[in-house]
Amino acid sequence: MFLKKNIWSPYLVGAFIGLLLAGLFVLGQRFGTSTGIAKVGALIEWFAFPSHAQNTPHFKETFQNLIIFDWPLLFVIGIFLGSLAASKLSKTQQSVRDTIWQKNYGLSKIKRGMAAFTGGILLMFGAKLADGCTSGHAITGGSQLSITSFAFMIALFAVAIPTSMLLYRRKI
Repeated sequence: MFLKKNIWSPYLVGAFIGLLLAGLFVLGQRFGTSTGIAKVGALIEWFAFPSHAQNTPHFKETFQNLIIFDWPLLFVIGIFLGSLAASKLSKTQQSVRDTIWQKNYGLSKIKRGMAAFTGGILLMFGAKLADGCTSGHAITGGSQLSITSFAFMIALFAVAIPTSMLLYRRKI
């Protein structure tokens, strides 16, 4: 069964993403994660610091007459659950260490965690600045031939490739 494979065919996965995207267009939804991730953060703040959230204009506006479990939030939850299911089905429960990271930065879990956290913050800042995340622009916007999405992707690769080479100490 293909669900138990460690690596799936990119053509098959691409076809599944295309079918999902077509279904989403029919339902009037978009493919992207930044809205769902921002909503998770907002929900955490709403439950952890309710008095602060209730006195913040952004939260009042965001959560007033709003369905909490909408498509963007369920999509992010589905990504987590799907990843967990794929890990269990393929029996790859142990995390595989990135040998390039290990060679350049060692085995420190704290250092790796801080780098991942910082990268996540930068990604969410960029998604807010670009008015959408990479998946939203590349998949949804690209399929609609959006000029701003193509400009986003060009800028993404123009910055990501040199940054990666700099971080992993490769000659540019």
